[in-house]
Amino acid sequence: MVDQNNEEESSWTTVLWTSIVALIGFGFAIYRYMQFSGMLATGDALRITRIELYIYRATGKWGIMAAFILMGIVGLYYTIYHIRAIRNRK
Repeated sequence: MVDQNNEEESSWTTVLWTSIVALIGFGFAIYRYMQFSGMLATGDALRITRIELYIYRATGKWGIMAAFILMGIVGLYYTIYHIRAIRNRK
């Protein structure tokens, strides 16, 4: 029979990947903040990716930083969720 519940079982690999997502989100938020505030001497041209360009045009610099902060929060939430699932399983 096919399992109707498609939730995957939590593992330490899942915890690792969600931690990486959180670190990337918070890291890019800090990097973009430093870039927009002029703390980084990266030259005159603002270099952002194509996806970030659409967000930047729609919401400005704070929209990009908010998107990365949201990515970090979601990664942190799922990291904590999977750690608790592993602890409760034992």
